[in-house]
Amino acid sequence: MKTTIKFWGGLRTIGGNIAEVTYGKDRIIFDFGLVYNPASSIIDTKERKQSYVLDMLKLGAIPAIDGIYSKESLTGDSFSAVKPEPLEESSYQTAVFISHLHLDHMGAMDTLSPQIPVYMTEDSKQLYDALEHVGEGLSLHKEATGMSFGQTIEVGDIRITPIPVDHDVIGAASFLIETPDLTIVNSGDLRMHGSHPEYTEDWLTYMATKNIDVLLIEGTTFNPDKKETDTACKEDADILKVGKDTLAQKQGLGIFNIYHRNIDRINTFLQMAKLTGRTPVLEAPTAYLADHFLHDVHFMIYLDDSSKYAAITEQLLAKHKTVTAFDINQNPAGYLLQNSYHSIQNLLDLDLKESIYLHSNGMPLGSFDPAHQTMHALLERFGVSYQSLNVSGHAKNEDILYIIDRIKPRVLVPWHSHHPELIKPLDSKQEIYYPKLYETWQPNSLNIAKL
Repeated sequence: MKTTIKFWGGLRTIGGNIAEVTYGKDRIIFDFGLVYNPASSIIDTKERKQSYVLDMLKLGAIPAIDGIYSKESLTGDSFSAVKPEPLEESSYQTAVFISHLHLDHMGAMDTLSPQIPVYMTEDSKQLYDALEHVGEGLSLHKEATGMSFGQTIEVGDIRITPIPVDHDVIGAASFLIETPDLTIVNSGDLRMHGSHPEYTEDWLTYMATKNIDVLLIEGTTFNPDKKETDTACKEDADILKVGKDTLAQKQGLGIFNIYHRNIDRINTFLQMAKLTGRTPVLEAPTAYLADHFLHDVHFMIYLDDSSKYAAITEQLLAKHKTVTAFDINQNPAGYLLQNSYHSIQNLLDLDLKESIYLHSNGMPLGSFDPAHQTMHALLERFGVSYQSLNVSGHAKNEDILYIIDRIKPRVLVPWHSHHPELIKPLDSKQEIYYPKLYETWQPNSLNIAKL
């Protein structure tokens, strides 16, 4: 067997999953993101653009893979033993594939050499470009190529086909990777309880017809702590109902915090406002995304003294009116206002009597983030009620086991999990392998650990 898989990250972390599949002198890499752990963040190097790649290598934020970083980005420092692109002695043909547009899967792709092609689905590419327009691009500009679902890209003798799955961001894909001697599936991040469960079900039906040698499966939700989460919502469909009922009980301002890469979630809150007789108000960047990706939607755009209005175009202003804190304070109960954590200081300008704060997978993501305590302290200071409307973007434990049982891979590789050992397939004979970091694995050449 000539195919090897090397694991550069994500084996015992949530995100930062990077694997390299090599066949002869051809290789693909997926994904290329960052491990999200705000509690252990050391320093921010984004402003040091000239030394950005070297800084990220020194911090261990990106892997020391030969032949993917430009010579210019590695020049001027004796620290790095990484060989720049191109690798003359091997003439590798290399491409990087991004499964979806969450930072833990794509947040480091700007460190790659301009000569390394990066592929993502067409929907992901549209979102990527839109985020750059509203000022949420990566530290350095990096071109990406869109690919259609079902379209096969060939990198030498390696074939890569994206298949849609449901996740809490548009354009999410699982990758079918085929070499002359191995068939691999990278599940990507996926779920069966979201807005489009049919995506994952259709993916599963298709994969069950293939003879999959290796399945790399995410296991985010596996945790030895069995405590229930603090949310009243089990599925995406619950968010609209619970949020609507909660708003109906409040006589003051409705406030919501979302991660606006989830376009479906933006739409849910626009519907929620309509059903409760409130005017939805979006921050400028979210307004741009809503106008770009949704059709026949109505909202106002919030203006504050500190906002950067690059996202507000003349076309946007022609379609949607603006509103200020003064306007909202004339009738707080008439509005459902977006407030992202980075703009939480805007709450100081608002009449918060009898108000409610609906947190729906926006930042901060959970108690592991120090900002989570700060958010709650501020809300308590002003007597703002809090309601969690969080729904995981990741498959439930029982759904992961169901997926494994349906696909029946020859070898299962759990990753994207703090506790991959907790993933115990329903079939006790299912072969499972726990790779080591930086290990180059030939699936046919190693003993496979059985559960």
